[in-house]
Order: sequence, then C-alpha cells, then structure tokens
Amino acid sequence: MRGEWAGQATGQVLDVSARWATGVALPTVCCSRRTDEPVVALTFDDGPHPELTDAVLDVLARHEARATFFLIGDRITGNEGVVARIVDEGHELGDHMMHDEATILLSRRRFREHLTEARDLLGDYQEVSWWRPGSGWTTRSMVREAQALGLRCALGTVAVTDGPPPEAGSWREQRLLAQISGGAVVVLHEGTSARRDVVATTDWLLTRLAERGLHSVTLSELSRS
Repeated sequence: MRGEWAGQATGQVLDVSARWATGVALPTVCCSRRTDEPVVALTFDDGPHPELTDAVLDVLARHEARATFFLIGDRITGNEGVVARIVDEGHELGDHMMHDEATILLSRRRFREHLTEARDLLGDYQEVSWWRPGSGWTTRSMVREAQALGLRCALGTVAVTDGPPPEAGSWREQRLLAQISGGAVVVLHEGTSARRDVVATTDWLLTRLAERGLHSVTLSELSRS
C-alpha cells in the first residue's frame, strides 16, 4: 500500500499507512481540510436508491444540512427523480464509477470508461468535480488520470460502519465522535435496503455534531472554507 495505493478503512478511521499514502504519495486526494470554520462534509456512497436516498434527504432537510452523494452510474436509470431531488435541495453529486465493484482492480481502459460514463450521466443534472473509488482504494495513476479529466479524488477522514447508531455514552460513540472535528470528511453508505440504518445514523450524527457547533456542507463548500 505504501507509495502507490491510498484508501480508506471500512471501520471508523483511515489507517496509518493509508494516511501516509494520501499525504505523501497522493497529495491531491481529499481526506479532510484544515479550516477554522465549524464545518464538516458528510458524504454518502452507493446510491441512488428509490426509498433510502429520499429518507436520507428528509433527514438532511430537517437539520438544514448539505452533503455530497457519490452515485453509481448503473443505479441512475429508474431513479432519475431521486438524483434531481439531490440537486434541487442544494446537495452535490459525486462520481462513484459505473458499477459497485473495486475500482483498484480495473484495467486502465476500463477505469477511464467507467469513470467518464458515470460522470457524463451525472452531468445531465450537475457538473461533477469529485470522484470516489469503489471499495475506497485507488492508485496514483488513477488519481492523476481522473485529475486530467477534471475530477478530484475524495476519500475520507472517518468511514462510519453500517448498522444502527452507537449507544449514547458508549465507547464506540466516543471513539467515532473523537475523529470528527472541523474539516473532516465523513463517509456513510446507502444504496441498498440492507443499509436502512443509515437514516437513523445520519440523524444521530447531525444531532451530535450540532451539539458541538458543527454543521455539514458539501465537499466543494468545505474545500472553499
């Protein structure tokens, strides 16, 4: 992983070697931003979903929060209204490739094809500036190729595991919240009915962040803060 790969853990926080790869070998990859502003960027992977994405959007609306949705290209057909709602409500679209698969295993040709096909589909709704690799791992050459196409790679500071929100006062809650401060990029997952707990987790997370004076913005807004 050192030197060529960078990625995000599927647990609570990026591991040390992924941080090294991102900060040294892949300095253009966004995992967080140094800022004095009380903002974080919530990001949601693997949508759109005909019911779950709408439920997440309802939660974001109640909290007056904005987020970035990294959508999979082959899930857009049939969910066009959901994608339009994301944009209409002030959120941001990100490119999460065409299929739910590990991007790092793709050939260079397939990587470029899948990246640009998804970007073009999303471009019917909003100009896209960000992409995130499937399964959260990428290479230096992929990052550079995407950058040449106008897409900056975004990983994350914290990847919240699937499942219900942590219990109040629990070790899991304390550890997770300790990783989130101003400038953090938080990764959550939706896109399948098995991940319905993301709705309650998003509500819990936004509530806890508000208690600490933090609110969620899009990745592009965070990058300008």
